Amino acid sequence: MQILVLLASVLILASLQKSVATETDNKTSEFVATKEWQVIAEGQAIPKGLHVRINLQTGLKEAKLLDESERGTALQSQPEDQDQNQNQQLEDNEPLALDYKPDIIEESLRRVKEQKKSYAELRKAYKEFQKNFRTDGELIVQLIDQYRNFSKTPLLESQMRSKLDCLENLEYLLHQIDNALLFIDNGGLDDVLLPIVVNDTSVPLRVSAMRVLGSLASNNPKAQIKVFEKNFGSHLAQILMSSGNVGEISAALHAFGALLRKFPLAQQRLLSTSGTQALVKVLQSPEVELRSKAKVVTLISDLVLEKRSVLEASKDATEAASTMAQYVLLEFEPWLQSQGYCPAVDHVMAKDFMHLLEQPEVVEQFATALETTDDLCIATWSQSSGLRHALLTIRNRYANSKDEYRLEVAHILAKLCERLFNKPKHTEL
Repeated sequence: MQILVLLASVLILASLQKSVATETDNKTSEFVATKEWQVIAEGQAIPKGLHVRINLQTGLKEAKLLDESERGTALQSQPEDQDQNQNQQLEDNEPLALDYKPDIIEESLRRVKEQKKSYAELRKAYKEFQKNFRTDGELIVQLIDQYRNFSKTPLLESQMRSKLDCLENLEYLLHQIDNALLFIDNGGLDDVLLPIVVNDTSVPLRVSAMRVLGSLASNNPKAQIKVFEKNFGSHLAQILMSSGNVGEISAALHAFGALLRKFPLAQQRLLSTSGTQALVKVLQSPEVELRSKAKVVTLISDLVLEKRSVLEASKDATEAASTMAQYVLLEFEPWLQSQGYCPAVDHVMAKDFMHLLEQPEVVEQFATALETTDDLCIATWSQSSGLRHALLTIRNRYANSKDEYRLEVAHILAKLCERLFNKPKHTEL
């Protein structure tokens, strides 16, 4: 037994001596690099300037000589056991593995100087920006004051341009609800917009002012109330009835719709007097383009649907009693009938359907309005051969189109024709 223990001890000792000898040989043996990858033994020293990698498949370190294209760009490889000698090597002025290129150093210094210069310029520009920075509120007050200071004498061309630029900036800024209210609180309605809409003879100025008015009143209940109190609605209705300018009518419709939508009190006061008459007058006018007429029927359709949805919601007690009462008092559909809405739409469709063939988006707007108000006008429209001819012609043309949008509009028209004329299979007039 003692002999076996002694024998095992001798074997273990011999193995350890061999391992130590192998490790010593690896550390002292020199790595001879070639142009092919070779495995670096554990702890083995390697010369400088080699390309070193870890083989991801084997997990072993490998090295080879640098290719010509890699010289001057590859980093010098350093074995871990040489890190402690790095400072001593620098003191001994040993040659670097990278090629020494003065132009590279000069280029680096030049870039550093440029970056410092650019940074200084950025700081200067930022300070200048801070000096000239204005909040939206400050800009709005500045624009109002600027407009107040314009001379009231006959305008020069340059001054007209300045006024239009001022209004264009206001139109952009006043989409924000808070900005619109700030504009109103600082006298913008009284000092800027109202004088232009009511008294100015310049069509471009009136158009710009009404765009600003539409911008500030859109989806802004507090602004709508202020605009209504200044009697803008009546002035807009008058413009719709009297103007023959396409841009002016379009801008007036935009502002008029922004004032009326979701504001039953304004609807009651304006549509019961001149408002409905003005809308129908636009439909009846031969000088007004189809796109403007499409905006009219879209506004009418939206107001009819708005009232219906509120009254429907009131059944579930989701609307306030006061709001519901205001909509109940609205008699918009009878006003439309009394002003000739039904024959006006009939006439537009029958007369201009050839122009509508190339305007599918306008056709869709008219089709939606016809569907929304068909209960109001079914007696007139169902007996109109001109309307039936127009709708079926457009439907048939779009049904044979390869354009997806036109096919969708054709489907809408098919449903509308079935609803109005009860002849879904009718394809020939």
